[in-house]
Amino acid sequence: MKNIKKLFHRLSYLQYPLVLIAFILLIKPLFKGFDYLSSNPEYLFNTYSNALIFFGVTLSFSALQDPTRTSLRLEKKIWQNPKKAKLHLSITLITTFIFFASGLWGFIISGSSQREFAFASIILAIGLLGYLKFQIEVFEAHRESVSKTDITDWEKLSEAQKKGFPDAIDEIESGKVKST
Repeated sequence: MKNIKKLFHRLSYLQYPLVLIAFILLIKPLFKGFDYLSSNPEYLFNTYSNALIFFGVTLSFSALQDPTRTSLRLEKKIWQNPKKAKLHLSITLITTFIFFASGLWGFIISGSSQREFAFASIILAIGLLGYLKFQIEVFEAHRESVSKTDITDWEKLSEAQKKGFPDAIDEIESGKVKST
């Protein structure tokens, strides 16, 4: 089972070239010039629909990584703080809903080039949905690791110490610790 997890984690690194391709597709229309784009809006819709598809596939590959690992301190701060994590999950959920609803709405009422754009929006929403599931797994993994390691020490603190604890952490991390 560990080998399969490692394989999926390694496959998740394909997200980086895919996101690079998506960003190239985002800036590609700008090199054509605004005169060309205003006379050929289909080119813009087609290019951006391809970019949305690549972003959706990128999110799908990023959801393959190991949810127990975090690579950035900022990421760890977010997932270990329930308020920040829930805000992050809510933003992802709202974004997923917006792309999915607008994609379905555009798919039903629009023409051919806009229909491709709507289809790409649906693909991005599906990628966001998979990434949302991954975020929930990361949140649960970090919540369990914090509760297992820190709960015994936390219970020993007084109420005044518990209230001052987040401020002390922020001071330590920002380097503003008062020396005595």
